[in-house]
Amino acid sequence: MTITSSLQQEYTQIRENCGYAILDKLDLIDIRGKDCASYLQTQTTNDILALSPGAGQNSAIVDRTAKLIASFSLHQYEDYAYMALVESNQSEAFKNHLETFIFREDVTLTPIAPEKFVVGVQGPKSSLILKSFGIESLPEKPNQIENTHFQGSAIQIINKSFSNEDGYILLVPESQKDSLETAINEAQRSKGLIQISADILEVLRIEAGLPKFGLDMDPGNILPETGLEHTSVSYNKGCYIGQEVIARLKTYGSPSIALMGLIIDGETLPPANHEILLQTKKIGILKSTVFSPALNKVIALAYLKKEFRTPDTEMDVTIGGAPFKIKVTLTPFYQVGTRRDHAEHLLNEALTLYKSQDNLDKPIQLLREAIELDPKNASAYESLGVMLSKQDKLDEAIGLMKRLVEIDPTEVMAHTNLSVYYMKQGRIEDAEMEKAEATALQFEKVMAEKMAEKQQEANKGQKRKEQLEKIDMFKQVLEIDAVDQVANFGLGTLYYDMGQYDNALAPLQTLTAEYKDYSAAYLLLGKTLDKLGKKEEAIKVFKRGIEAASKKGDLMPMKDMQTRLSQIQSGQD
Repeated sequence: MTITSSLQQEYTQIRENCGYAILDKLDLIDIRGKDCASYLQTQTTNDILALSPGAGQNSAIVDRTAKLIASFSLHQYEDYAYMALVESNQSEAFKNHLETFIFREDVTLTPIAPEKFVVGVQGPKSSLILKSFGIESLPEKPNQIENTHFQGSAIQIINKSFSNEDGYILLVPESQKDSLETAINEAQRSKGLIQISADILEVLRIEAGLPKFGLDMDPGNILPETGLEHTSVSYNKGCYIGQEVIARLKTYGSPSIALMGLIIDGETLPPANHEILLQTKKIGILKSTVFSPALNKVIALAYLKKEFRTPDTEMDVTIGGAPFKIKVTLTPFYQVGTRRDHAEHLLNEALTLYKSQDNLDKPIQLLREAIELDPKNASAYESLGVMLSKQDKLDEAIGLMKRLVEIDPTEVMAHTNLSVYYMKQGRIEDAEMEKAEATALQFEKVMAEKMAEKQQEANKGQKRKEQLEKIDMFKQVLEIDAVDQVANFGLGTLYYDMGQYDNALAPLQTLTAEYKDYSAAYLLLGKTLDKLGKKEEAIKVFKRGIEAASKKGDLMPMKDMQTRLSQIQSGQD
């Protein structure tokens, strides 16, 4: 697929504003009954018993050999009632499997998609768009589900991203479809909302590193090969079908092949489902490919053999008979900021415009959006108040500062600004009261900081005493066994936390020499070397650690080491 100028504009609009898509290939299945939780706990890979009304999770169903039957998300919207979101091409297998094992349990599965209009809204301003629809209550955390209302009708909203941006899925009764379409059309006209095309949906999916059933995975894959186990598996729950295989892989290694990201030189998309050959050796198989506007590169999902999965490994390979230069990478390819990050971006953009032009309408609009995204952003309130006062909208500026005081009564600048605005209105008494309040708060803040410093010093003394006791204990263990894993790691961690980086080196170097797959030890040793200014040595350790972690399947330390390695290398450029 070629990214045309119109597709590029659509992509940019979604990344900077918001887009929507009709999710007609997503099925909804209602699961209810008093035995729901206990039954699903024995059938799914995640911990259903950890959910409560309003919560949700990614999950999967596998067979006894851990081969994938269906991947989905599960959302508890009331007591004894759950909703599963399943891709249409998996829903039959999902439903058939669960119904097969229901005997006397009080559990009922009912497809409900035909009665629901399902719309996905994605982008940094998605929450603002939904609030413009008159929807005030939104779920805050991923996979949370909210029972709310739209134009008088009960609807459900799920916090769910298929683009790695802020995003929601709306489940609206078919009877309200026309009303929702009217609201969407108005947002398209007034707020820049656009419909996401199928081509850009695919770009967003692959940039987010989300495998798709039928393209990137199928019933022939064991779950750990797909990477889904990092978000869909609980290793602390009780027994479920396929648990033994998944737990064994977690404990003793990683699958022989696993889904990774590839960045590919050039503009040519290699053909999907072809072998990746290093000279004449098959090292993997290519899956979804697309041109990424975020990276300005061709990217792909591919199954790679264990020894070729180390991130940042570059190789000259052959795919479908043609030569390609590839670079192995972790997914997602595209990292998104938080709402607070977006609000800060809008604040900075508004301040830049404020300095460069006389018209305040645009920066004021940006600041209003920043406050909606981050209602506790005091700098945005203060900047907006200043701009409104310059337009002689003092009443609105005063109302804004009062709102900030409601959110944070200790915000000194809110009272200071109120004093200034009251003075401009000639309300001398009110201005003096606010000035006095600001002065008192500033004094209290200084006193609180001094008290906190004293308490912190006392806590430091107690903590250091405990640290020294633990150091002595670990040293006694090492006198008996110099390569004890727990004692060496504990000693290295304590010295690192205390800032004694030279002392931390020996136990951590012992660990990486004796336990060559101990990912956490490589991570801590690399951090220690970095603190000591030994950048080249830290780079070598992180590279060894990333290779060890990739073979073992330790995703979290591998990502941490990858990030730190990139930071060190970029600092050397």
